[in-house]
Amino acid sequence: MAFYLRKSVRLGPVRFNLSKSGIGASVGVKGFRVGVRPNGKSYLHAGRHGLYYRQELGGGDPAPINDATPPRETEIVHSSHPDAVQYNSANSQELTSKSRVELISTLNDSYKGFRFDYLCGGFFFFLSIVLFNNNKTIGITTAVIGGLVTASMAVWESKRRTIAIAYEFEDDKGESFKKLISAFNNLASNTNVWALIDSRNINDSHESKLNAGASNLISRSAVQVGEGKPPWVNTNIDVPVMKARQQTLYMLPDGILVYDSKGVGFVEYDDVSITDNTTKFIEESPPRDAKVVDHTWKHPNKNGGPDRRFKDNYEIPVCLYGELKIKSNSGMFFFLMTSKHDSPVNFKKEFSNMFK
Repeated sequence: MAFYLRKSVRLGPVRFNLSKSGIGASVGVKGFRVGVRPNGKSYLHAGRHGLYYRQELGGGDPAPINDATPPRETEIVHSSHPDAVQYNSANSQELTSKSRVELISTLNDSYKGFRFDYLCGGFFFFLSIVLFNNNKTIGITTAVIGGLVTASMAVWESKRRTIAIAYEFEDDKGESFKKLISAFNNLASNTNVWALIDSRNINDSHESKLNAGASNLISRSAVQVGEGKPPWVNTNIDVPVMKARQQTLYMLPDGILVYDSKGVGFVEYDDVSITDNTTKFIEESPPRDAKVVDHTWKHPNKNGGPDRRFKDNYEIPVCLYGELKIKSNSGMFFFLMTSKHDSPVNFKKEFSNMFK
């Protein structure tokens, strides 16, 4: 762990740090500095709102510490159907932050790097099968040895890949992160949270009749909200996590890590905007915490009554759901639907309180 002496001399943008081991220098702006220690090692020191992250540059594991992208219009993309839109988010490699280049590069190397333990396991697996067909004893012995070697390789891989990130909160800044956790606890309290995939308007009365009188059709997928830690990252805090579509978001105190099949990206909180709304949704089996505000028929007439031509005609609940949009200028976009109609407005309130 690195320690600071509270002595420094500033000459313009350059700060000279005085210590018993010599003189170091750093240059940068408030909240972000790159410097050189007396021993010649370089380091990155970044912090906002009382949160600090430090990582040694030029190889080695990050040490536990005290711890302008132009707008993109990628949130809605027209699909092949003329009336349908798809709600897509930029992939992780498009979500970058100039203040986290070194960290994101390290995380990508760890997350997407070649797995030598997989190669080792595969080699011994096929080798033991070949040898087993010729000599069972040799084949079994090879499998046992291969298992031990692969297990050792897996331990080595874990140590090689794992990155340590520690946070230390100054003054009352820990309260800001607690508000973020509170916001996600509110979201996690919903019986169901969905991510909208696409939607299209229904302009034909016959099609509307076949879909319980709906005015548009929506495709959605389940969202998981909880807590956890990013892959191959060891940190001293509980991290709120949201898995939506093909991406996983880890809400760190100083920004959002975005994981997907492409790798790892980063979004600054200052770049994030939240909007909330409510919507009525026809749901045959409403979640237990949903507010039912009306009913409709599976096959309604124009006047709202049941169409007697359909034998399997029955009433379906109409629920009041919440809508939550989380997006960034860099292209991140999630259109969520919640079973509790007031959950999005509460989420937005708690999230906004982080910056007060």
